Amino acid sequence: MKHHLPTHRTGRQWAAMARELAVPAPFKMSEFRARIERHTYRVLEMIPAVMRPGAPSGILLRTAGADYFYYEEQTSPFHQAHILLSLAAHVLLGDSAGPSVDPRLLPDVSPELARMMLGSTVGNPVTHAEAEVFAFLALERARPASYPPSLARRALRELRPLHSALRESVPEAAGTAACRFRPAASIRLHLQVVQIRDAALALRPYRDPHVVLAATRAARAAGLAGPELAAMVEASVLSAAMRDKSTGRPVRNAPAHTGRPPAAGPDLRSETACLVKISRALAQLRRDGDPERGEIGKSRPDSLALPVQADHARLR
Repeated sequence: MKHHLPTHRTGRQWAAMARELAVPAPFKMSEFRARIERHTYRVLEMIPAVMRPGAPSGILLRTAGADYFYYEEQTSPFHQAHILLSLAAHVLLGDSAGPSVDPRLLPDVSPELARMMLGSTVGNPVTHAEAEVFAFLALERARPASYPPSLARRALRELRPLHSALRESVPEAAGTAACRFRPAASIRLHLQVVQIRDAALALRPYRDPHVVLAATRAARAAGLAGPELAAMVEASVLSAAMRDKSTGRPVRNAPAHTGRPPAAGPDLRSETACLVKISRALAQLRRDGDPERGEIGKSRPDSLALPVQADHARLR
């Protein structure tokens, strides 16, 4: 039987849909597609794409015969899962039918004109904020992604240097779901991770391959290796990108893959662990010097060497 939701949406209804959807843990694209198709009785195509800086990181297109989810290719698996679930909210929680298009693609077109162009009846669309709340609820139910409150608060503190710097450089990335109340620590952590990834995507035109090379040499000379080296290089690239963005100087002819972010797992814990390393590295850079001049690691603090894996062990 096809699933229908009342037009009046509440947090309880979102939670019920998230529970019914039962997002796989860890997140798997093939299983996610099968579950969405089971709920909508429509074909779903998920297409990775490199979005232009400033464009939405996910785009929904609906035709008479299928739904198309376009999602950012150059970001982490957890961020991709968040993007896909936010898009899914529009087809699972909305009551529109027929062809439609994400309104962020046509910001200057009125809903009435869009209906005339597409020949669809847009009934009660899901807002961007509601879609993000649904994505959180769905991923939170995947237990490996959840965080005990005390560790979530600790992670928020450790992410503060990175999040604050990126929010100052890319303020538009902070425009995620707003709440009328102070959300739980795990919700704040989820949203902060998404904001960090969105801001990093917006900085792609300012990522400089010369910074990647200089920072890699300096980090190796300082004795860094493995995840710590990758985190220091990424922090150096982001620091330089934020500086260049402030002066309005994008890098010319930089390859699209320049200094891609370190790999992270598909859940919130592994994503947070990766970003915490970058945040610690950024804090060290701001204390110790300029990575482009080989000044990484003049006095390597113990905080940089703290094993984030310990957080994983306590959460298993």
